[in-house]
Amino acid sequence: MSTTQLLVQRLGPCATITLSNPAKRNAIATATAGELVDTLQMLDRESEVRVIVITGEGHCFSSGGDLDEFLATVESGGTQLWETGEPWQQLFSIIATLSKPVIARVVGPAMAGACGLVAACDFAYCSEDARFGSPEIKIGLFPLFILPALLKRLGERHALDLALTGRTLDAQEALRMGLVNRVCPLAELDDLVAQQVQSLAELEPATVRRGKHAFHKISSVGVSEGLELARGLRPAFMCSDELRRGIEKFFAKKEVKA
Repeated sequence: MSTTQLLVQRLGPCATITLSNPAKRNAIATATAGELVDTLQMLDRESEVRVIVITGEGHCFSSGGDLDEFLATVESGGTQLWETGEPWQQLFSIIATLSKPVIARVVGPAMAGACGLVAACDFAYCSEDARFGSPEIKIGLFPLFILPALLKRLGERHALDLALTGRTLDAQEALRMGLVNRVCPLAELDDLVAQQVQSLAELEPATVRRGKHAFHKISSVGVSEGLELARGLRPAFMCSDELRRGIEKFFAKKEVKA
């Protein structure tokens, strides 16, 4: 499947979405943001897909939103400013609601909205030459839509640092801040992502779905409310067929070792 600026490839349990706008360093137009939301929802409904990977074509993840389109929107003003915000709002909230894990595979720059997209993904792996930043403030803007994802992933101090300075992070600093899970040489990146895909694909889909749902609900509230939510969510795990099968496998392996 492909659209003008999105390519989708399915291989085994993995579906890969490639941002494909090389003439603009894989900039994401508003329509593409909407298509990305639709594509993520479509893949989430496909039972054979266990893991979704988002990457960019060539040696660039994405430069962020399409600045030419953004300028035209600013000049038009009025209701268009409100309406064009909806796909971006959906994009930065949709990943947490999906039942499938979403991995960002980052090569080269991931700037502005693309940096927010990386932060919104469940996992992020990057090459050593990857760069991240939120430079909107340098043109008189503030990264409003990506701020919730940055806050959740980085915490207040690091998120404010990126948003107010507009500076660029190299891969190692992004790793230290928690924006990415692992950094490796470019030649090893595909193997690293494939290993994580395989590890996740071997898990029970229903358990992954419940676990991801529980994680995002609990992480969005305080400790006391989180514990109350945990108590309410616990029966769905404890009474599941997946847990029963998992326990049976555990004891079967233990007997073999004995």
